[in-house]
Amino acid sequence: MAGTGRARGAIVVISPTTDHEWQHVDILIAELKEWDARQSEALGFDGDEVRSIFYPDDMEDIRRDSVPPGGCLLLAVDGGSPLGCAAYRRLNSHTCEVYDVYVRPTCRGRGIGSTLLQRLVRQARIAGYHAMCLETATFMHDAHRLYTSLDFQVREPYRSIPAKFARATMWMQCNLGGQGSPI
Repeated sequence: MAGTGRARGAIVVISPTTDHEWQHVDILIAELKEWDARQSEALGFDGDEVRSIFYPDDMEDIRRDSVPPGGCLLLAVDGGSPLGCAAYRRLNSHTCEVYDVYVRPTCRGRGIGSTLLQRLVRQARIAGYHAMCLETATFMHDAHRLYTSLDFQVREPYRSIPAKFARATMWMQCNLGGQGSPI
């Protein structure tokens, strides 16, 4: 990112490689966790429990799982300032999972989430995946519209969560083409 010479207003999407870029990712994911916990608390859930169940990975896990060949993490920046991130990781040889999709609230409405997700879908196809799954909260209506616009459809859960969170959780999948059986 340093030395790109890009002016503010020019959104750039990169895969983080430097410690500085990964620090931006760490900050964004921390913001995502806090935002989700606050939204969930408003629905009567315990924020700490939401963080532990839906965000169990630490940055070491994220760095390991979201790099090629099995994963991908993308960071959107503008003039060196982080705007958003999104990642996928391998679930099995045919299926990957989208996770940690976040655009700062002040940056929403600029097409950043759409750009990140479109590039993730493209990278997942290149990596040979046939399906992409995700879990999202039912209150994230803007995210649902974005996922639906990219051909994600509601599906059955692909992992267990405590029953009390079932009413607030939505599971989705996008078929990427190719042979194989998604989970």
